[in-house]
Amino acid sequence: MKIRLLVIFLLFSQIYCTKDKDNTQELLTNAFIIDLVTSPFVRITPEPGTFTTQVDHGATPYTYTAIFDPKCSGTEGNVNFYFFRKTVVANNKKLLINFMGGGACWDNANCFGNNTVTYFNQLNTVPDFALDLLFKGVIDQSVTANPFKDYDIIFVPYCSGDLHIGSKDKTYTSGVIKHHGYDNVISVLKFVQNSYPQLDRVFVTGQSAGGYGAILNYPIIRETVTTIDSGAQVRMLSDASNAVVPTGAYTIGPAFFPLLESSWGVETNGIGSGTGFSSSNLPIWVNGVGANYTTGPSPSINDFFKKVATEYPGDVLGQYSALFDGNQRFFYHTMGQINKINNSTLTYSTAATSDPYQAGKSYSVIYGDSDGSSVPDGNSSSSNDYTTCDWSKQAVSKMKDAATKTNYRYYIGPGDIHTITTYNEMYSLNSGGVNFATWLNTLANGASPPASVQCNDSSGSCVNTNLFDSAINGNLGKATSDESYALDPKQDMYTTCGEAAGIGL
Repeated sequence: MKIRLLVIFLLFSQIYCTKDKDNTQELLTNAFIIDLVTSPFVRITPEPGTFTTQVDHGATPYTYTAIFDPKCSGTEGNVNFYFFRKTVVANNKKLLINFMGGGACWDNANCFGNNTVTYFNQLNTVPDFALDLLFKGVIDQSVTANPFKDYDIIFVPYCSGDLHIGSKDKTYTSGVIKHHGYDNVISVLKFVQNSYPQLDRVFVTGQSAGGYGAILNYPIIRETVTTIDSGAQVRMLSDASNAVVPTGAYTIGPAFFPLLESSWGVETNGIGSGTGFSSSNLPIWVNGVGANYTTGPSPSINDFFKKVATEYPGDVLGQYSALFDGNQRFFYHTMGQINKINNSTLTYSTAATSDPYQAGKSYSVIYGDSDGSSVPDGNSSSSNDYTTCDWSKQAVSKMKDAATKTNYRYYIGPGDIHTITTYNEMYSLNSGGVNFATWLNTLANGASPPASVQCNDSSGSCVNTNLFDSAINGNLGKATSDESYALDPKQDMYTTCGEAAGIGL
């Protein structure tokens, strides 16, 4: 196993650290070595086609149709879409659908350039068996405590930069990005229709961008599954996808959700159609999700969660987040920076800057470190300023607001690690005295949903575990930031953000 991990590490190092030179022969040589290792997952490459299913919500049931063209963004190493399936037993009636994460891009400032690309764009350079090595957690069926150890698995890679919901070839200043995430999802559902004549239990999840894919596509997945088998139980968890984003009330540029339409073609360029609507990738049949939802008065993932929970009161919907999720804080800050660039108050740059606390590490001079450590702290009374404390306060508030729906649950974990369900650390993670894997098992398979969970005391339980492997976290022994670490004495983020009362726990 150590040899396999070394080989995959070397390959990834070449992919991500030597993009500017021609290393094709090296990659091919290593790919040959890696291909000697087998994987329990089978690659499936879908063709363009037509998908139909029944939608039984609303006044009149109707046939939903989508003409799909699956593909990746089109940049080098990221052209062809495919997904993976692992079969546990023949004729399995249990299915886990997992959406891979990998950032997003919606603007020339973060779809292109050295140090400024903010989505995973190398699907075709990664060997298939890397899936079995690099993704664990809910995917690792060798773990006895895995709630999905007897489920078939469909793993949906991410290569479109659009949260698995776009269907548009978008022309930016520096080139064209094919945002076809929704086409890819529909191609997967077409396969599910053809491969699973009976389904008893389906669980939908995803990490980061995949967590958005899980909730945004949950209604069409649910309708597809229940068309196959009306008695099937369908549930979901969105992992580290809280969508704390700039809004029109305070941003100096366009609010984020309208960009889903203008950059990714979610509505007017969509591929879905049914009675009373056409050209939308959103579930128009869900009450309150109208034809112009993304440009309406209050679009948000939080609002979408509540509307979907209301539409499917018998289902169970969940969200997970670490209280100081570093990558989500990074993207919150990045959105603000892009708004400033587009309003000429910040000059775009592809330059990198050195990490002040970690030798040999550098990151985008305008976006900062993807672990969130360079994001300004703010404080518990700051609001709408793209800071760490603002992000945490809003994330907690939004989850608690969604929890007014009786079939929605949240789990707020400690620390700053981004996502949990594809790491085996999920089996040892605890928050508020509750083990995450146990909680997830109840969410997925229990007769009734578990209680919501949060780290909620001031003795360190919110910051002393589940930490990014960074110099500042390691030295302090708690989740911290560049600003908090520079204080005298050094300070953790829980203290900086006002402890429980300041964050809203």
